[in-house]
Amino acid sequence: MKKDEVTTMLRSAVSNAAPDVLDNVLHACDHEKGKVIYMEKKKNRGFTAFAAVAAVFVLLIAGIFIAKNNGLGTSSNALAAVVSLDVNPSIELKVDKDEDVISATGLNADGKKVLEGMDLEDTDLDVAVNAIIGSMLKHGYINELQNSILLSVSGVDGYDANALETKLASEVNALLKNGAVLSQNVTDADDKLVKLADEYGITVGKAALINEIVKNSKTHTFEQLAGLTINELNLISENIKLGGIKSEGKASAKSYIGKDAALSAALKAAGLTKDQVKNIEIELDYEHGVMVYEVEFDRSFDEYEYDIDAKTGAIVAYDNEINGKEVKFESSTKNDDAASKSYIGKDAALSAALKAAGLTKDQVKNIEVKLDNENGIMVYEVEFDRGYDEYDYDINAKTGAVVAYDNEISGKDVKSDSSTKKDNDKVTSTKENVIGKAAAKSAALKHAGITEAQATQLRVELDRDDGKLVYDVEFKSAGYEYDYEIDAVKGTILQSDKELDD
Repeated sequence: MKKDEVTTMLRSAVSNAAPDVLDNVLHACDHEKGKVIYMEKKKNRGFTAFAAVAAVFVLLIAGIFIAKNNGLGTSSNALAAVVSLDVNPSIELKVDKDEDVISATGLNADGKKVLEGMDLEDTDLDVAVNAIIGSMLKHGYINELQNSILLSVSGVDGYDANALETKLASEVNALLKNGAVLSQNVTDADDKLVKLADEYGITVGKAALINEIVKNSKTHTFEQLAGLTINELNLISENIKLGGIKSEGKASAKSYIGKDAALSAALKAAGLTKDQVKNIEIELDYEHGVMVYEVEFDRSFDEYEYDIDAKTGAIVAYDNEINGKEVKFESSTKNDDAASKSYIGKDAALSAALKAAGLTKDQVKNIEVKLDNENGIMVYEVEFDRGYDEYDYDINAKTGAVVAYDNEISGKDVKSDSSTKKDNDKVTSTKENVIGKAAAKSAALKHAGITEAQATQLRVELDRDDGKLVYDVEFKSAGYEYDYEIDAVKGTILQSDKELDD
């Protein structure tokens, strides 16, 4: 099978995917050698539009190995372009002039998880991008609540990055029929932008998007926005004209209460009804450390401005002028924007990691320190080596505490996670290293796009499913029932279900 045929077959399979073809897809892959991901068909699950594409991920992986095993990956050309894909996972692909992948790198923990088990070197770029998006869908990084992806291309030595950006954006748009795709050419990114990207541990593409938002906004700072997902950045940029950035589709706001509910909350706080006010304006934005609906309206000569928590409907702040007097309020329970300026810095994070390892800076090499968002907490990812020993620490960006570590010392893997708690369930008698109930709960809530405070009847149990340890997580929120199955060792989401609460 030729490489073009493989690419055509996979693209066709993805574009025509629907939930009722899952059995056929799985049957076709039963005897396929290589890395095939098993996906069990269960009762009517949520996110069907995205789940259908995720199911075809098995074909993408199989196709990559078919192409490679037939000697089609023989690229040895020099670097021609760099392609980055951002959702919250950040992945960088280096490609040659024939659009074959030279290397694929996960730039943060989520990016590494997406690439786990895939060898994309010498693979056609089209196939690699499709496989990466399939993996993002499978792991729940792209879903009906978070549907935005940023595609950035940088050309080397005059390579036509614009043509490649246009081509890839078209393919990704076709793949994610219910998604939102931002694309840009970052070939001319200056040293300042590259430095910002390195400082915050993000891609140059994401740094360019944030820079455009900040340039066109009086209220946002780069530091404030660096930890947000692409979907959140896409939502707050809807009313901003972004130079050099193309946009297709609409960012999902399904995890938020909606404009009508936000207006109702503001009117209730003001003691007014909708027919008593005029000049109503409502915009989704990021303020006070949370996503908010900015609600404004007038009544005669009185002016009202409210910031409503986009997920809970709580009043975050208001600034009203009533009878010529200004009345202000800001909730002290919310994270102020200034909080983002309180990070300890890379040097302090490195010192904390070295102290935990019992080493000094002159004893180690290959030091890397990056700022990242892990389960809603900003951390510094600190990595370094000493001889054949490898150290990897997550340091709380504000407190300097060790959140987690994964070290390989004398050939042995030593792990710890501050969220790991001892499970009292009888299943824990196994020697397998489970992530703990707190981490499983956090993974499910993050995927659902809600906070623990918004969830009711929350239940987490450790169980075995076909010999595999899993956490069953169930809860209710905003009229829906949620049911998750979490891999108890890896922390990945195996199944998810969202149904109306009858």
